[in-house]
Amino acid sequence: MGKFLISIDAAACTGCMKCGLACSELYHRAFNPLLARIQVIVKGEEAEITFTEECTECGVCVDQCFYGALSKTPRES
Repeated sequence: MGKFLISIDAAACTGCMKCGLACSELYHRAFNPLLARIQVIVKGEEAEITFTEECTECGVCVDQCFYGALSKTPRES
């Protein structure tokens, strides 16, 4: 269980992929959204956001989301 509970508002997602870039850079030292633990699939004006099983809910993706598609709340100890 991760440090944060991450909530998704896919309707606010623009598909900018900043979340995936930040995640892949943190865990793989490469700017490659295909390596990210967050997956964003954009279909026209809609987006689907999911997390892989490797996601640690660290919140780095949320910190890079300037559109409000991702938010985090601390998990209680």
